[in-house]
Amino acid sequence: MILYVTDSNSFDRYIIMDDKKYLYFDTETTDIQTKDIVQLGMLGDNDYPYFNEYFKPLQRIEFGSMAIHHITPEFVEDKPIFTEATAPKEGMDIRFTGESLMEYLQFLADNYIWVAHNAAFDLEALAKKGIHIKNYICTFKLARNMLTDDTGRDLESYSLQYLRYYLGLYRNEDATHNVAHDAMSDVFFLRDLFHYLLEHSTLSNENMMIISKEPAIMRNLTFGKYSGATIEEIAKTDREYLEWVVNTIEDKPDLVWNIKRVLSNV
Repeated sequence: MILYVTDSNSFDRYIIMDDKKYLYFDTETTDIQTKDIVQLGMLGDNDYPYFNEYFKPLQRIEFGSMAIHHITPEFVEDKPIFTEATAPKEGMDIRFTGESLMEYLQFLADNYIWVAHNAAFDLEALAKKGIHIKNYICTFKLARNMLTDDTGRDLESYSLQYLRYYLGLYRNEDATHNVAHDAMSDVFFLRDLFHYLLEHSTLSNENMMIISKEPAIMRNLTFGKYSGATIEEIAKTDREYLEWVVNTIEDKPDLVWNIKRVLSNV
């Protein structure tokens, strides 16, 4: 297990308070471009606060998205529009005194560290609605940072469902929340994963949030003549090849970042 934390003087980007709590969340959307929200699920530790609502989107739900989350236009036809929805009546943080969902989400953004898997997607979906989350942790990037196979290479996958089974989390989960790709079920899986990562790491909230804002850690190549080899191995035997990759590949910014990271240390 190898942990990478980049030295940074940017802690002032985060508002960290000792009483900050975690809020696990997931969205289901119309598609991967406009990301209009059709479901938002949120859950705190000890099941509080709790929120799980569906929304009538302004954009069309694409068939590819329906095939994943199974939320149809007919199902959400009578649901509220996201920006017009009211705050929940049950399961809400009792400190909140407003009335609209938008106000409630901003209140939660100011009082919790939000946790999501592949957080960039969900954060963008909320940002498109005017909700901007400053304090967040991405369990996808955190898992990529912490978890390797027995040879020190990247795992086959870092998806939420893969990690759920790879780490054996499914053995102890609530059987009533085991529907893949449903936002609320994914939130329960997410919370289990984050608890596992917390138990196996000494990273502070600040460290986890820095990792979440950096490119995802990648240890080995998955293409070309060195497919399967680690970047560190290649750097020791064929540095020129990695320099060529950096100068020619434009559509893999995370890979380029990782190659530069390794080359600077070898």
